[in-house]
Amino acid sequence: MKELLGLIFKFDFKGLLIEKTDNGLIKFFRYCFVGGIAFVVDYAVFSIVCLLLGEGGIVTSVGTIAGFICGLIVNFLMSKKFVFTEDANNVSKKGEFIWYTIIGIVGAGLNVLLMLLFTEWLLSMNRYIAKIIVALIVLVYNYVARKLILYSK
Repeated sequence: MKELLGLIFKFDFKGLLIEKTDNGLIKFFRYCFVGGIAFVVDYAVFSIVCLLLGEGGIVTSVGTIAGFICGLIVNFLMSKKFVFTEDANNVSKKGEFIWYTIIGIVGAGLNVLLMLLFTEWLLSMNRYIAKIIVALIVLVYNYVARKLILYSK
């Protein structure tokens, strides 16, 4: 924690985002940063689909899936560059992407399920607010699953 806070308070963006590290907190910080960028892509695609296609659970689901796929691609590419720079556990690059995608598909399912729970089935929450809450939940799931399945030592 001390190392992460030191980099933040020094505004050492190179140390926070680029230089090689084994510090788990710095890696999670980077994953949140990458996840934030991927979320902006996800949210933009989701919003555009919803605005173009209208209201309803099907539209919300289609928008959620379209946004999630775009966000997944951005997340994978940026995570390989800034977060999970080490090789995946005993898998080729193709296998790594396949596992990354499988974890992402489970995350997409979780994303759709939580969106429907929050907006249609349980809470009647505004879908744009629900999207932010669901994204935070799925971000934690994705990081933990990828770290444990693909990149643990």
